[in-house]
Amino acid sequence: MTRDEFKQLQVGDRLTHPAFIQFLTIVQIETSFDTSTRPPRPWTHSIVTDDGRYLKIDDARDVA
Repeated sequence: MTRDEFKQLQVGDRLTHPAFIQFLTIVQIETSFDTSTRPPRPWTHSIVTDDGRYLKIDDARDVA
């Protein structure tokens, strides 16, 4: 998944993780804001999945 694809994730989206076979469902997102745009545009910085995993955008293991 690219950084741009990760930034567009929303609650309820389903995805697969390279280390696991099953699908994961996003239950919570944490956002950051792109201050180079007016008004500042929100984007997904990190996610929490239904099994409790916390994945963030800068984690090189999860976002190639």
